[in-house]
Amino acid sequence: MVLGASEPLLGQMRLAWWRDQLGKTVSQRPRGDVLLDLLGQAWEGGEPALLALVDGWEALLSPRPLEDAAMARFVDGRAALATGLAERAGQSAYRPEAQRAGKLWAFADLAIRAQDETERDAALDHGIRLAEQRLALPGELRPLAMIGGLARRSLRSGGREMLGDRFSPLVALRLGLFGR
Repeated sequence: MVLGASEPLLGQMRLAWWRDQLGKTVSQRPRGDVLLDLLGQAWEGGEPALLALVDGWEALLSPRPLEDAAMARFVDGRAALATGLAERAGQSAYRPEAQRAGKLWAFADLAIRAQDETERDAALDHGIRLAEQRLALPGELRPLAMIGGLARRSLRSGGREMLGDRFSPLVALRLGLFGR
């Protein structure tokens, strides 16, 4: 919704709606929005991670190319979501690796969707440093291992689509089965 907004103000209005809804208790939220309904009970108590994700998306409404501060806000939002997932799965001990998976995903996404070469190069530069080592996540966090592994591969290949070639489904399958 943010990337498709024709005007930044429209994107900000939609993000403000999300902030407002996530600030309410589950019982106070309106019914009928598919995503909000799905989040419902599953993320009750984890709203700070979701609010950080909303803040991160708002950073993409900044003038392009993104400055380092806006890029960092977007990356921090994805990292907060990933650590929130680790906590929801009862894997708080893996917060640092979950956070790294979220950051890898964010930098890969930024590199893929960059609007100019400087933005792309900055995302690749930051992401490649994080991608030097494989992720070490338990089976309960296999979805993060898959996303982080595909992002790591994307960054190391110069920012190509995470599922953009004929081998990427096989890589995703390997990551899903073995986590590495």
